[in-house]
Amino acid sequence: MIKANVLVVRSGVIPQSHFITFIRAATQNTSPTMGLSVASFSSKPPSVREFLVTAAYDDLLLLVILLAGGLACISRGTFWDLPDPYRYKLFERPQAGEATSNGGVSKAPRNIATKLAETSKQVVIFWGSQSGTAEGFAHQLARDCSHRLNLGVLVADVSDYDHDTLAQLSPSQYAIFIMSTFGEGDPSDNSTGFLRLLKSESGLPSLTNLRFTAFGCGNSNYKYYNAVVDQVVSSLQDRGATMFLPIGKADDAKGTTHEDFEDWKTTLIRELRTQLGLVETESVYTPTISVVMDKSICLDRVWQGEPPFFQAPSDPFSRSSSPVVPLPVSSTRELTTASLPARSCVHLELDLSGHPKIKYKTGDYVAVRPTNPTTEVNALIEVLGLIGQEKAPIVIHPVDPLVEKTTLPSPTNLLALFRHHLEICAPVSRETVLTLAHFASTRTAKDYLANLGSDKASYTEFLGKNHITLSRLLRHVHEVDSSVSWTGLPRAFVVESLRPLKARYYSISSSSVISPRRATLTVANNPHILPGDGKIAIAGVARTYLSSFVAPSTPIHPHVVDQSPPLSADRDGAKPLCHASICRSTFKLPASPTTPLILICAGSGIAPFRAFLYEYSHLANLYGSTRPVGRTILFFGCRHPDQDLLYKDELSQLQSSPHARLEIVHAFSRVEGQPKTYVQDRVEERCNELVKLLLEEGAALYICGSAAMAREVGNRIGDGIKRAKDCDEEGLKKWRGEQKRSRKWQEDVWG
Repeated sequence: MIKANVLVVRSGVIPQSHFITFIRAATQNTSPTMGLSVASFSSKPPSVREFLVTAAYDDLLLLVILLAGGLACISRGTFWDLPDPYRYKLFERPQAGEATSNGGVSKAPRNIATKLAETSKQVVIFWGSQSGTAEGFAHQLARDCSHRLNLGVLVADVSDYDHDTLAQLSPSQYAIFIMSTFGEGDPSDNSTGFLRLLKSESGLPSLTNLRFTAFGCGNSNYKYYNAVVDQVVSSLQDRGATMFLPIGKADDAKGTTHEDFEDWKTTLIRELRTQLGLVETESVYTPTISVVMDKSICLDRVWQGEPPFFQAPSDPFSRSSSPVVPLPVSSTRELTTASLPARSCVHLELDLSGHPKIKYKTGDYVAVRPTNPTTEVNALIEVLGLIGQEKAPIVIHPVDPLVEKTTLPSPTNLLALFRHHLEICAPVSRETVLTLAHFASTRTAKDYLANLGSDKASYTEFLGKNHITLSRLLRHVHEVDSSVSWTGLPRAFVVESLRPLKARYYSISSSSVISPRRATLTVANNPHILPGDGKIAIAGVARTYLSSFVAPSTPIHPHVVDQSPPLSADRDGAKPLCHASICRSTFKLPASPTTPLILICAGSGIAPFRAFLYEYSHLANLYGSTRPVGRTILFFGCRHPDQDLLYKDELSQLQSSPHARLEIVHAFSRVEGQPKTYVQDRVEERCNELVKLLLEEGAALYICGSAAMAREVGNRIGDGIKRAKDCDEEGLKKWRGEQKRSRKWQEDVWG
């Protein structure tokens, strides 16, 4: 074998023999290797065909590398997800930037011991929150500790401080962790770093001085119920920390999140009172914000409530991949039949063309900012005696000078707050009922509210039989005592007793490859039936809002005359506007389209899979028979094939397309004369086949729907994996963890 000399050229390293061959082919009339007639370099350059004939394998390899590199530079992430260069912004507090804007002002200290000393606080409450519930609990607990025990309390985002400084806390100081768990045992965005540190080998230093307790917000429908708070407690105890009060846990699956927190909070305050030798005072409402009417403010400065013009620092919307923008609703249609008026499902198409910088990728979410129903807004204004004052400018600011700003816009007006910023349709907590008793204007009303909120079990039973919001509760008390008046209820109490209106997340059901400037949503509007009264059905705020784009909504609750929110329109007035943002998701198709897919869903869980199927169909038609896409099995559960089999015709067309490798397995639970069959039952019937696809063919598994369904599906497939691999539960957990890390097992579940 002759070893070719190597010539280093500017574009890379090329064997000298091949480089000389190319030069000769370009400068002589004939090729020295193949004897082909080639035009002179001075008259005509060699054609691509002639170059390929004379080129050797490493010339072709170099050409492929150059083409691939050029394609990568040009595409800039079109074919894959690039890391978001601004992801670190998700964990920044906007106030931090303001503190250093003058250059000479130093950043806020990240040493928690130093911060407690500077503010003369004895207790710190860390929160890790995804939707805002845990954060709200932290502020509520701090307020109660301050008012009832006269105790100095600092509320802190768990990502705002260096966690190793916990070791510097003294034994006389206390740390409280309120942590949320979502998905498959995942931490909130702001607590990810803390959990990573706890799991690392270096981790935290010795914490023998730390006295702590913790409360978790979770859902027992998920496999890893409250896994985050369990991890926090276990890791802190392993480092010598002392838990002075048993852990508390909320279970959203039972609808008792707030009641669970109230019970734990009562025990905590009693324990702090005992350990610190404090005297508990009567629980009297003390506002943490000031709400003042100021008619001198120019109306041009008043926030009218349109979401694009305001984003609160701790608002979940500010953590989206895009800002909140008004998106025209270009088309809508009903997906269920008229025989199911109470179980509506609508298809909406959002037009992104007016916002060139707003882009989505297949599998992403739309975070919808809903508007409260007009009837509920008007009812609250009326029962508070604020008719004629709802549009007057108000200024909101914190009472505590150490708190820089609130999460609400200011200046604004009450109409904007009730319509766009506060959860006025949410159930009322028992704590709010007890506080209302202090403000009731008659003894009868005071006694009634005090008795109603005194017992957890009786209040839970009351909520099970009555649709209770703040306005409905106030009207209900008025029915008990017609002489009671709520016109003197402090505005600060009204605002503080209502949680911020949160984003509602919906999977995009269209493919960005096929319709990059049109994003579609699949929204089910299934009302919540009260357990104590089956005749009362309550429609969700966001679902009612989105359904109103199709047609004026039909009243669900017997006392509601009109549930439709006011809709804004585009400049031409032709298309209604939906205020929303695009949120990045990790629920993505495999990098290679030849990967087999196992898709499992029920109801509106079909949304992301509709996008997946359209994208795979597009790629199948693009490649043809030269590169077949992976086989796809869709398990789709619904009630009845003639009532709520969503996208029935579209799925049939996708299945019958020329190069499709799509199989659809249905599960119907409400077909007369047939046994109820759920999607997990169909999965169990095909379990051996699915296990083979996963273990031998590298299939990717996706589940979308309720957490209960996902848990059952996971159990059935898990049993099959254990049989096939002859492993125990620990082996299954390890295998599933590997699958999730390689993005071969993904879940998008709720409730």
